[in-house]
Amino acid sequence: MKKQDLKQFTEIMMAIADNYPGTSFTSNGLKLRFTALKEYSIDQVEGAAVKLIQTHRFNTMPTTADIINAMGGGQGDKAEIEAGKVLEHLHRYGARVNPSFNDPVTRHLMSTRWKWYAWASRVQESELKWWTRDFVRAYKAQVAGTVEGCFPSRLPLGDLARGITRGLTHQPG
Repeated sequence: MKKQDLKQFTEIMMAIADNYPGTSFTSNGLKLRFTALKEYSIDQVEGAAVKLIQTHRFNTMPTTADIINAMGGGQGDKAEIEAGKVLEHLHRYGARVNPSFNDPVTRHLMSTRWKWYAWASRVQESELKWWTRDFVRAYKAQVAGTVEGCFPSRLPLGDLARGITRGLTHQPG
């Protein structure tokens, strides 16, 4: 979420609180919840709020952790969260505004595998479900292959192939 989502976030929290008589908020408490949930989109938070109200498993106002769990979170699938951030930017700005992602893996994927302008200007809404699946897989693979936070600029397959044709073995380095 971004700063401009604070008003809508407050409205969502108040709407949840309406279902739990006696619940009150302080401005500091709301700010803390907002900070704890800022990695999620406002749409994800709203969806979790609806889910919590529909299931009504709690006798008191759900905690921030309950809201995260309702989004399928816990420690959360970071890849899903990051895909949501990419899609939120796409829906909000389209291809015309180049995003600035804080997450280094997302930033890497959206500048190498999916170059923002080319991807955002041609992707169809009907393809986004499949793109999300591909992004999550690529994100997880990138995280699994990341060594000390460094991203390879290219895979050494060309060097490996040249070495094989010359009878040499690949020397990483």
